[in-house]
Amino acid sequence: MKSSSRSKKIAIASSLFFVLGLISLNFEGLGLLPIFIVVVSFFMAVVHGVLHFSGRKNGDVFETYQEA
Repeated sequence: MKSSSRSKKIAIASSLFFVLGLISLNFEGLGLLPIFIVVVSFFMAVVHGVLHFSGRKNGDVFETYQEA
């Protein structure tokens, strides 16, 4: 069976939303929504990327916070 990493999936999805948010900044009719998407997806990608590379594959941020 193939093992899946939840942190890796979330980091990749957040990176895609980050790129889509940057592209949507060119459309003026969307207001502040693209900026919100860019900020949230950037920090989600960073947090889950660090979790993945540090060996926490399940993506539970709260559990990692409690152990720190």
